[in-house]
Amino acid sequence: MSRARLALAACLALGTLGVTAAPAGAAPQRAPQQSTLAWGPCEEDVDPEFECTTLAVPLDYANPGGETIGIALIRLPAAGQREGAVLMNPGGPGGSGYDLVANAGAAIHNSMVGLDRFDIIGFDPRGVDRSGGIRCLDDAQVDATLYADDTPESIAEAVALAAGELAFPRACVAEYGDTLRHYSTEATARDMDSIRVALGDAQISYIGISYGTYLGAVYATLFPDQVRSMVLDAAAQYVGRTEFEQYATQAIGFENAFANWAAWCEETSECAFTAVDVAGRWDALLARLDTTPLVVADGREVNHVAMETATVSALYSETAWPELGAALAEAEAGDGQGLLDLADDYEGRNDDGTFDTLFQSFFIIRCASGIDAAVPADPEALLAEIRAAAPRFSRDMGLVDFYDLCGEMLPSDVEPVVPSYTGSAPILVVGGMNDPATPFELAEELTAMMGPNARLLAYSGEGHGQILASDCVTDIEAATIATLSLPVAGTVCDPDPDVPRPVFWDQLPVPAGVGAPLTDPTIAGALGLPPDDAYTEAWAMTGDAASVIAGYEQALPAAGFQVVGTRDDIIDGATLLQTFGPDGVFVVVLVVPADALATSDDLDGLADAVPAGQGLVVVAALAE
Repeated sequence: MSRARLALAACLALGTLGVTAAPAGAAPQRAPQQSTLAWGPCEEDVDPEFECTTLAVPLDYANPGGETIGIALIRLPAAGQREGAVLMNPGGPGGSGYDLVANAGAAIHNSMVGLDRFDIIGFDPRGVDRSGGIRCLDDAQVDATLYADDTPESIAEAVALAAGELAFPRACVAEYGDTLRHYSTEATARDMDSIRVALGDAQISYIGISYGTYLGAVYATLFPDQVRSMVLDAAAQYVGRTEFEQYATQAIGFENAFANWAAWCEETSECAFTAVDVAGRWDALLARLDTTPLVVADGREVNHVAMETATVSALYSETAWPELGAALAEAEAGDGQGLLDLADDYEGRNDDGTFDTLFQSFFIIRCASGIDAAVPADPEALLAEIRAAAPRFSRDMGLVDFYDLCGEMLPSDVEPVVPSYTGSAPILVVGGMNDPATPFELAEELTAMMGPNARLLAYSGEGHGQILASDCVTDIEAATIATLSLPVAGTVCDPDPDVPRPVFWDQLPVPAGVGAPLTDPTIAGALGLPPDDAYTEAWAMTGDAASVIAGYEQALPAAGFQVVGTRDDIIDGATLLQTFGPDGVFVVVLVVPADALATSDDLDGLADAVPAGQGLVVVAALAE
């Protein structure tokens, strides 16, 4: 999710929290007396209520007096009486828990009932970004091979592909040597316990997403008595799987999600790529970009690999489906920027060509943890079986992909930690029935491995990870942490219904400077306003932003709205007007001037949805 989506979604999740403060004089207990952590202001641009610190831990826990590595921590302190801490990990492996909490910590505190009594703590695992982030290749080297043609049609392309695949493991060995083995899931789990000890807490609670569920399961296996409660959302499980399952499960998941997206695109005008046969149209564009890549304004090429990556990126969340349709239609017309933006977001590439460490730490952590897929006994037979099961999302797979990448970097086989929980704390495992990245069968497997105190919760909708995306799932996850309660066995959560058009909507004033309505369905999605969270409409802005805001502030009270105030700290260059509608529903007006649309790093190409030179006005009524 982009910074704009996270920031605005977090603000909206607060509802009236920005207007109704906690009782004056309530002094939160920010840390237990026995904590050894020195929390202070964060150096990065985050809300001042967050605090940061770094904890030194052993690089090798077998040699605790040796070299150390600094683990970067961020927390949103508990409000009122502190009951403990909730550690968080977003997955990957290689995802930044610091970024997760910085962007969504406030929404977690205020949308998950009872979690405001806990410190919400994010950390970058060892080898990730601020915690000694692994960088075997520099940004220019990563960029040069990011979307390398995986169907080479010339000797030059074949040489470039082979060189790119070999460069990474060789550079990692040259840079890190035998220390690569210390970046394992087990070592990160031990770091989590070091964090617990430094907090002064006897037990910790934990929320992990995707790979973060395996990390949580490993922690619970190693430290069962230190677990207070756990939520394992979008469960991942890597151990004891057949060769076919190791290589094909995710490819089949994306194949199924693609079919669901294509069916939706064939049936709705919200998809700009609609056709009688959307999959066939997608195939034709893929073939075209393979032979004739597009070139965008900065000179970068958009080929079939970038298109596949963009598609995978959008299939992670149903809210991105319209954005994918728009990007594909634009590429068909000769503009590949939308596809490149989706792909770059997935790969962790910033607009300036720099990268976070996910692209590189992903492989190192998998290898050091022993959870990378094994080299098959009969590669040709396995490849044929995978391609039959998932023809589109195994298209880029070849025999070369079955070589032992981990063996290039680690001298001996690494045995993974097998999840097996013997403690008594409640563990909630959440599986999505239409999750492309971690299909439901993985949640079933992990629940069984975690024993009688683990409970499986199913989600029937689309997408990968449901925290803050489904009220039903979010409420059950909150109860697991806050009240140590689990749902009834067999519970299934359905997607939230779309927010209906409010009855007062026709009473909305249209101040001078608000122009033509905009019907592009990607606007709401780009801002993190899915239809189950808010009813949203948008307009072009032809006037001055300050005048438009003033016009709304003057006209809304006459229409029965209560104006609360404005905020300018949500999205760079934009102003958010907070109000209550005539029936008490929380309504926001987002005003974005044209220059902010064109220059803000937060807005992910929204300028393409607005007439040139004009700004954007978005009005959203939040779900009650």
